[in-house]
Amino acid sequence: MSVWRAGAFVFATLLPLKAAAAGQGGGVAPDRIQIVYEVPTTEAYRALHDTLRQERVLERVGAIVGLARLPARLTYRLKECAGETNAWYAPESRSITLCYELVDSLHKAAPKTRSPAGVTRREALVGPVSQILMHESGHALFHLLDVPILGREEDAADQVAAFALLQLGQQEARTIVNGSAYYFATNGKDEPVDQAAFADSHGLSWQRFYNLACLAYGSDKKAFGYIVARGYLPKERAQGCGEEYGQVAFAFETLIGPHLRVKPGRGDRLRHAFRSAARGR
Repeated sequence: MSVWRAGAFVFATLLPLKAAAAGQGGGVAPDRIQIVYEVPTTEAYRALHDTLRQERVLERVGAIVGLARLPARLTYRLKECAGETNAWYAPESRSITLCYELVDSLHKAAPKTRSPAGVTRREALVGPVSQILMHESGHALFHLLDVPILGREEDAADQVAAFALLQLGQQEARTIVNGSAYYFATNGKDEPVDQAAFADSHGLSWQRFYNLACLAYGSDKKAFGYIVARGYLPKERAQGCGEEYGQVAFAFETLIGPHLRVKPGRGDRLRHAFRSAARGR
C-alpha cells in the first residue's frame, strides 16, 4: 500500500465525525492552540502531509487539550525530523512535535489486514497516533498547568492519555486501546531488557501494554472484558484494575479538573465534554 493510500485510510477514519478547528466548540480558546503542518522535503511524505492536514488530526487532539485554561499558547506541529522516528513535547517552545517518520513507521508495522490476535490494520494505525499525541499532551499539561507529579512523569503522561482517550466512546476507545496495545506489544518483542532499559525514564513496552490494558478494563469491565477473557491481562492484576482506574480518574479530576473551561463532574458529563471537543461540537 502506498504512503498516500495508507494515510488516507488511517486518518479518514481516525474519528468517525469531522472535527472543527480548535477553538470552534466545547469551550476551547482559539488563541491557546496553534496547529502547524510543515511541508516535508521528502517526496514520499508529501501526500501524507496533505491527508493529515485534510483530516485535521492535530486539531482533534488540540481541541481536547484546549478544554483546559492554558496560560500560554501550545503548538502542535507535524514535521519531518531528519530521519528520527519520534514525538516529543518541548517546554522551552511549548510545542508538541509529531514526526512524519514515526507515522510512516506505524504504517509499515501494521498488519496487512488483521493480526493473529485480531487487531485490525485500522486499529494498529489509529491507536498509536492517538495515544502518542495524548501522551505528549500530558507532558504539556503538567508543564503549563504546574501539575504536581508523584512518580515518573512518563508513567503519569501515559495515564493522562489513557484516561482522556477512554472518554471518547466505547467504539473509539476500543479501537485506540487495541491499536495501542498492538504497538506496545510489537515494540516489546524486539526491546532489549537490560540494565539500560530499566534505567530509562520510560517504562518497558510490555509494562505500558499491561498498564493500558488494566486502565481500560478498570474503566468498563463489560466493554473491555475480552482483555481478561482472552488472557491478555492476568486475572491477578485485573482484580485491582477498577481501583487503579479510580485513582487515575480522581487524580485527573483533582489536579487537572479545576483548570477545565467546562466543569464536568465525574462520569457522563466528563465523557460528554471530551467527546464533544474531539468531534468539534
